[in-house]
Amino acid sequence: MSMKRSPVVSPPSSILIDAVLDGYIAWREENAAVEAAYRSWLAAAREERALAFAAYSAALDREEHAAAEYQLLIERAESHVAASEIRRAVG
Repeated sequence: MSMKRSPVVSPPSSILIDAVLDGYIAWREENAAVEAAYRSWLAAAREERALAFAAYSAALDREEHAAAEYQLLIERAESHVAASEIRRAVG
């Protein structure tokens, strides 16, 4: 009797999974910082609004950078899974 093994997609490495989770956490922390900076800007006294806006703008820049890094990690993980599926189909 011949038993066929069902193809298995190899999961992303634990290092990649950790990196994706770290990227997500970093992005969420920066997102929270944007919200806090926005609230501070809204509540700032007139003479402090320009500085508060600069802090808000800087927080937006950091959040954008964290989001881009997270996107790259997600794409890397997706390509790993896609490559595993191709190997499985060809193999």
